[in-house]
Amino acid sequence: MADAVFSSKVTYTPSGGGSLTQGFNVAFPYTASSSGTVDVAAGASAAVDILFGSVNEVLGFILQNNTDKDIAIKVGANDLYNLAAGGVLMHWSPVKSTKSLTGVKATPASPINPGTIEYVVLGN
Repeated sequence: MADAVFSSKVTYTPSGGGSLTQGFNVAFPYTASSSGTVDVAAGASAAVDILFGSVNEVLGFILQNNTDKDIAIKVGANDLYNLAAGGVLMHWSPVKSTKSLTGVKATPASPINPGTIEYVVLGN
């Protein structure tokens, strides 16, 4: 069993001076992982399934939008996020959700040039 650690630190300096720094840390054990790249074809506008493979109990995932358009990310029946071109979405939840997550749907804005969506999934 390995430990997954998500660690992030954001520092914001407003134009009036001073700064705000906030750190986030989430750690959890996991026993299964999956990763890959999904191709998005030129002109695609249909939802792309990103299946999480052998990870039955998803505790965290990362998606990176390597296209030139926004992509709507749907988890289950609900839209979760509109991921901008070049953006990254990270979801880490160290406790199993009451709903099993087997994948997400990514719907690109059209028209889109060819690109990819990369993902990493950790869980049990």
